[in-house]
Order: sequence, then C-alpha cells, then structure tokens
Amino acid sequence: MRPDLKDQIKEWKREHREVTGFGKKKKRRKKAEKGKLEQLSEREIKDLMGMNRPVYERRRGAIRRKY
Repeated sequence: MRPDLKDQIKEWKREHREVTGFGKKKKRRKKAEKGKLEQLSEREIKDLMGMNRPVYERRRGAIRRKY
C-alpha cells in the first residue's frame, strides 16, 4: 500500500528542511522600548519655542528691536 501524495510531500519536506525552510520559526521584530517621559516646566517649554528671545523689525530702513 503506497502513501498518499500529501504524505509523500510532507516526508520529502522533513528530509529537505534546509532547502525548503519547512518547520522553521519566523524571526519577529522586537517592539521598541518606550523611554521615560521627560517632564518640562512651562518656562522650559516657552524657551524651546523661542518665546524668550528678542524680536527685530525694520523701521525707516534700519533693523531695530521690537518692544
């Protein structure tokens, strides 16, 4: 009694694992770890946005500080 075609294919795959990759687990990417949340004060946030720096404008052809 001969085995079915499916059984023959399964047996062949078991014998030739290197060629087919049959039975190997796939590598999965690791999730990126979340870092600690940085707590910034209101003053530090405003400084990062550039609110505490001088502003200049043109007046009569000259560049002057805006007050």
